[in-house]
Amino acid sequence: MVIYDERLSVPVRWWLAAAASAAGLAAALLPLGPMPAVAAGALLLAVTASVLRGYGAVRIRVCDGVLVAGQIVLRAEHFGGIEILDETEALAWRTRRAGPRARLLMRGFLPQAVRVDIVEPTLLCPFVYLSTRRPAELAGVLADARTRYGLHTAA
Repeated sequence: MVIYDERLSVPVRWWLAAAASAAGLAAALLPLGPMPAVAAGALLLAVTASVLRGYGAVRIRVCDGVLVAGQIVLRAEHFGGIEILDETEALAWRTRRAGPRARLLMRGFLPQAVRVDIVEPTLLCPFVYLSTRRPAELAGVLADARTRYGLHTAA
């Protein structure tokens, strides 16, 4: 059962910029004739749309105690601390605080993020950084998954 599902699609302004760029190229090539201008504009729009769709196709899902975020797959038993990062902290964790072993799912157009510490030493990953539009909801779902599906130690 999917508890959380978010697609990190690119903002609408990026699509508008792609359309404007294609129209600008077509207008610039109009002296060569209408067919080359339209063909070049359509080709640029098709290539740009393909790139934007691929970049925005990444999903973050939490399902039955498993986090799947792009190529990152983690079970809830490996979750340590979960921290919601505001814009300033998110920038720090994706730049100067990020280590070479950290797993990052970054999207520059999303200023907030969630950082999940990894408690399993064999994974060789100190933390996972996830850009998200809904950081409080994602952090809550991850904390709930950690409680439900995490390893329970005897007291």
